[in-house]
Amino acid sequence: MLTIVLPESLENEVTAAAQRSGMSINEYMTIICSDALSLEIDRARVDSYLAGTPGISHERAKAWLAELSEGKRTECPR
Repeated sequence: MLTIVLPESLENEVTAAAQRSGMSINEYMTIICSDALSLEIDRARVDSYLAGTPGISHERAKAWLAELSEGKRTECPR
């Protein structure tokens, strides 16, 4: 279990966003944290690529983008 203390204004915004989405605060925060971690991983991949690490094939990227356009949200391929 993790307890986070947020400034009151941010807590109010999170509560309102969770209610608008029809989720509990726990469900909403789980998604928010998951998305934030995914972005951090993506930033690390970009930094790695810019440092010279080989990227993925065009075919693999194209297949991922096709699935994304069909609503199948998965993590960016590595």
